[in-house]
Amino acid sequence: MACSLPSITGFLNQDAALSYSGVVFNPIDGYTYLAKMQIGKSGEWLFTLPYTPLAGEGRLLYPFYIAAGHSLRLLGVDQAVGFTLLRLVSYFLLVLSIVRLTSSVFSENQNTASLGTILAAFGGGLGWVMLPFGKFGADFWISEAFPFLSGLANPHFPLALCLMTVIILIPNTGIRNWTSLILILTGIGLSVLSPFGFILTASILAGSWIWEKADGINTSIWPVIFFVISGVPYCVYQYWAVHSTPQLAAWTAQNLTPSPAAWDVFLTFSPWIGLIVVSWKEIFRLRKLRTVRHLVVWVILGLVFTLIPFNLQRRFMIGLSIPFTVLGLLALPFAAKKIRISIAKMQTICTSLVLITPILLVVMTTMAIATHNDMYYYKKGEKDVILWLSQQGDGRHLTMASGETGLLIPSLSRLRIVYGHPFETVNAEKALNTVEIFYEDKDMIGLESELSIIQENQVEWVMYGANEKELGSPAILKGQEPAFESNEVKVYDVRDLLP
Repeated sequence: MACSLPSITGFLNQDAALSYSGVVFNPIDGYTYLAKMQIGKSGEWLFTLPYTPLAGEGRLLYPFYIAAGHSLRLLGVDQAVGFTLLRLVSYFLLVLSIVRLTSSVFSENQNTASLGTILAAFGGGLGWVMLPFGKFGADFWISEAFPFLSGLANPHFPLALCLMTVIILIPNTGIRNWTSLILILTGIGLSVLSPFGFILTASILAGSWIWEKADGINTSIWPVIFFVISGVPYCVYQYWAVHSTPQLAAWTAQNLTPSPAAWDVFLTFSPWIGLIVVSWKEIFRLRKLRTVRHLVVWVILGLVFTLIPFNLQRRFMIGLSIPFTVLGLLALPFAAKKIRISIAKMQTICTSLVLITPILLVVMTTMAIATHNDMYYYKKGEKDVILWLSQQGDGRHLTMASGETGLLIPSLSRLRIVYGHPFETVNAEKALNTVEIFYEDKDMIGLESELSIIQENQVEWVMYGANEKELGSPAILKGQEPAFESNEVKVYDVRDLLP
């Protein structure tokens, strides 16, 4: 499977000096998932910010990753292997749900159903047309919007998309034992995995029910109620948990994920969006089919919600390529007729266009991993030092390191760091500036400023390896003996550095 190729490459390219981390797409975010798993591996259940010196009070957030960390510890499974397996299994479940969806929509044409599965599960958009201009379309980086991209990124995106797909397939025939159980479990699961996915799905169910009422279709409100009441409690708790903790509130305030520009959205979901616009009347006539109605509402609400003016609006694009692809395939015969081209030729053209982005993504990530790009691996010296430090005292000491090393430290330990992530480190710009000032080249006159940084930030250990050397040579480390050293990566006990 193409989704596993980058990871297989990573595990096969490990050697004595490099250990594959398990991340594939967007390593900067990938390591944060590993850091959340480390919370569970350490035996804890409450989430605190791994990338912030003063993490604040713990809250029951990200239970999916924390529970995964507990499981890996109990089973004795390597974290990189566990993360990879969890990601691939989640994506496999998503593909199965897409198979069921396309079989439902294209029940009279198995060939189209199979094509729909391939394109919905593996396809992208037309963002690749921006590459000659030095830019990436949104289908290269909004991982939650595309099943294949989500499958490369992490386990919780594809699992959330799987639950969303399952929900829109449930028939609205009132409440029966099996449907009520599925609604409750998926409601809870979606609220845990993706609160935005839960809100969007609840809105899809409610919007479809209103549409059914307006069309005079015999329908029941109870499925909507069951789903909503099962997921709302944890969504409310998440909102309270984040805003009741200063550190989490500050993190959320700087975690900006605005929607892409309108032209980028158009490219991202093309060519399907064009086919749907051209054949909207024919799609509208198919609204009596419940699944089609859900897909139409999903497209409309997904696009409308991305216009809501708040800092996380892009999150509502979750899974949008699924309804766009399926509706686009429904519209394709009508569009082909209007522009006087054969259906087979139109399918070939569209298939060729939307598979370019995922092919490029697989090639780029696999090549980066195969060539031992630093972003995907732990160097032996860094890993040895981090693991040694994590065994000192309670393993929660505050450590000074470069931004590159700081990104890795929480993914391997529960050590606290001054800076490590542009969003999950509170006051990230100030923290990064502090790190850079500390490591920049200075003569002994600069010793006073370095001592001040250590004391003001209550730093307990200082790491000094290849990443830190690129920033400079702190005066405070000159002539000092490290407490531990591995492969030219050194760590100093601040107590040995203070006058």
